[in-house]
This record gives sequence, C-alpha cells and structure tokens, in this order.
Amino acid sequence: MARPIESVMDINDSKDLWKIVVRCRHLWTVRSSSNKEHLELILVDSKLDMIQAIVPSHLVSKYMGDLAVGASYIMQNFKVSNNDFSFKSTTHGYKLVFCGSTYVKKTELPEIPIDYFNILGLASIADGKFQPNVLVDVVGGVTEILQTQINSDNNKSKFVFMITDMRKIVVQCTLWDVNIVVLLQNARIKAAQGGFPLNVSNAWSGTKLIINDISNVEIKKLKDSLNAELPKLSSSSLQVETTQTSQYSDFDKFIWKTEVISLAEIAMLKQETTCVTIAKLEKFEVGNSGWYYDGCAECTKSVAVKDGKLKCYANHISSELVPRYKLEVLGVDGKFKSCFVFWDSDCFKLIGKSALQMKNELVEAGEDNPLEFPFGLDAMLKKELAIRVVFQPKFNRLSVISFKDDEDSRKKVMDTFKSHEDVSKIPISLSSSQDDMKSLSEPLYVSADFDPNAANFVMTPCKRINPEASEDVESVQLSSTKTMKPVKKEDGR
Repeated sequence: MARPIESVMDINDSKDLWKIVVRCRHLWTVRSSSNKEHLELILVDSKLDMIQAIVPSHLVSKYMGDLAVGASYIMQNFKVSNNDFSFKSTTHGYKLVFCGSTYVKKTELPEIPIDYFNILGLASIADGKFQPNVLVDVVGGVTEILQTQINSDNNKSKFVFMITDMRKIVVQCTLWDVNIVVLLQNARIKAAQGGFPLNVSNAWSGTKLIINDISNVEIKKLKDSLNAELPKLSSSSLQVETTQTSQYSDFDKFIWKTEVISLAEIAMLKQETTCVTIAKLEKFEVGNSGWYYDGCAECTKSVAVKDGKLKCYANHISSELVPRYKLEVLGVDGKFKSCFVFWDSDCFKLIGKSALQMKNELVEAGEDNPLEFPFGLDAMLKKELAIRVVFQPKFNRLSVISFKDDEDSRKKVMDTFKSHEDVSKIPISLSSSQDDMKSLSEPLYVSADFDPNAANFVMTPCKRINPEASEDVESVQLSSTKTMKPVKKEDGR
C-alpha cells in the first residue's frame, strides 16, 4: 500500500519517510567558503504552508536538472533537521535535507498557486510586528534614493532608498551587492544634444520594463557573461563626474546639476531651470483646484471618466479615487516672494498625514466642501526649507522636486548663493492685490503627470526640450518620470 500524502505543516524529525506534494517557490545556489555549491529551495503546499529544503553539494548534479522555480512535484524521503538558520526563510520548525533516496517527480498540481508571496505589509514593519530572524516578502514603491556607494576594499555595493505603500507608510530599504540588469522593450534613443549625453529612455506607456528577471534569456545572458565585471550601483555609475571610490554626500546630490540661487535671482530667469533655493512657507495660495486632486490607485496621475470608466492618463482603471496633495504655497525669502507647488509625497512628509486621512477627517467633522482647506495643512506653514525646484517662467511657479528642513542644509545653501551687488534692486512686487496676484491665482491644471516625487531621482539630468518639437511636446501626455516638461494646462477640468 502506498504511503499517503502528508501536510508540510506536520513534518517533524520523528521519521524520514515523508511524502508531500509541493511547488518550488524559490530556488538559489549557495557557495561555501570552501568553494562548494549547494542548493536551497522553498517548498509550498496547497495549504500555503512552507518549508525550506537543502540539496547538499554532492547531490547537486543529481537533482539540479529536475528542480525549477514554479514547478510542482511529488517528493518523498528526506533527512529532517531543526530549522536552525540564523535567518529563516520560513517559520517552520524543521528543514528538509535531500539524500540519495529522495524521490522527486514533476507533477501538475493546479491547486497549489504558482505565484504565492508571503508579503508583510509596511505598516506591520513600521509598527514592529515582525520577527527579525525570519525572511519575508516586501513590496513598495520607490520614493527617494538616499545613498549609493561602493566599498573599494571588497568591491561590494550598497544601495539605500525609501519605499512606500498605498497607506503612505514609508520604510527605508537597503540592498547589498546587487547587480541590476534592466531590459527596456520598445525604448526611445535620444541623440546627444548640448550638455546632455546620448540617452535611452522609455517611450511613454509603450515601453515595457523588465528588471533582473533571470528567466529572461537576454538578462541571464548579460548577467552570466559579465558577472563580477558588471558595474555595481554606485556613485560612479550614477553621475559621470565621480570615480568609483568617491563619496558624494546627500547634500551634494541634492544640489547636483542645479543653480543655487535666491528667489530674487530666480525671478530674473527667462527659461526653465532647476534650482535650489531657501524660502519660508508663509501661506497657501487658494486657486480653483483646491488642495488635492483625485488620483489613480496605481500611480500618481489624475483620474477622469473615459468611456464610462474611471481612468488615469496611463489608462489604469480605478474602482475608487485616491486623494493626492497638490498645494500652492507662497514662499518668502526676505522681501521676495514666489509660489511653490508642493506635490503629494512632499506634502505628506511635511504634514504627517496623507490626503486621504485629511479628507476623511473633514467628512467625519461633517464638512463636505471639497474646497475646504483643513487646519491640519497648516503644519506646512512657517517652516524654512532648502528646496529643489523647477522654475517655469510660463506659469511663474516653482514646482518642488524635493526639500531639506535641517539647519545644516539651509546654511550650506545660503553659503552657496551667488552674490550680486544689484540683487536688492530687482523690481519684484508680488502684492496681495487682485491684479498683481493674477498669475498666482491662475489655475494650474495638471494630471499629476508632472509630479516630480512620483519618480524622483536626484541624479537625473534636467529634461531637455527641443524648441523645434514644441508641437510634439504639447500633444503628448506628460509622464510622471519626466520632471522637466512644462506643466500642461487643460481647460474645463
């Protein structure tokens, strides 16, 4: 009589003759200090219980050809030992070790999901509800790159960035010694022009981005051929002026490829420019669009009704609208003033609450006026910031890319300001009269496509605009990754 199928959760060290039906969820190779390789894999059954298994080095050649990520199997006969790894891939108390009599038969088992993720939410991580010695799956959108460096002693790379989720929970993430290979399918090539180098970019929504997918032949081929020679994520790979051993500070990246000038000097600019300046946030500018816009649940773009459905400009279909900040704030530098447009993620950092939370608080208080500015927004005001912006003469506004609120950064920016003897003589007057404030109160209609925080990458050069292609620029929807195109005004929205 054949042995019955048993559950992964029931496995213990009381016997070796376990018989299970499982899917290979993950598989990787480990090289020991003696240069021997063994296999480690994660197995999951139909109840979504998981256990880690080991294929010793002397058995790798026997089982390597039979094992594949995503495939399902009947497996039988293992050595069972305690799950004593320092970092455990599963919470199971035991692990399986393949032996010479381990039986592996590939079988179609549709009841076991192919893509199963053990995702731990960012909220749980932020609240400390996790086991530090258990490995989990984490998903988040990259909001800010904090540090990229490479250790010249061992050539190991370090990549530090911030990730967030739908609830606007923000968690720092660090990747060690990771080579990233990207495949852009249907990409656009831009010839070198002026101070901008030859560049490959996405062609709006028509480009497919594939990252580190080793099942892709081209990505695997490149990884295998270059291996250690593949450039790591480092300061040297992100900006052409650095060397592999150079260390650029966070502030250096903040002001990289910008004009560090005062509001008075910004007012003299005649063309779109990326700048870093100092300003104290004085008051909100009340335009026609309120303090938030209805955004897509999958990206930062605004949503409108198209063909009877709620769609954003990336054609994501939404079942619900997600409020996202877009605030126009009057900033003051001495006697000079200018209007800053702050976008969703930066507003969240300054206020401490998402636009959805703020809107819900209004509803709970019985206020249904969409143009009601909540008192909570005032947390942004009276703050003096060092701000990285894109100045747009056409709209007489400064669109905020990022900011720093620490005293050291403000002092460095002040020390970097160019000194012009006639700055104080610049005739700028932004009074509160209706005529003088007309340009500031003019509605800035956007689709959040311009929101620089949606894909802010501080090392990216300013977006170039070909003056001969103005018609093409006006006719194409702006992308959230393109921070340098002028904001498109759209009537009747």
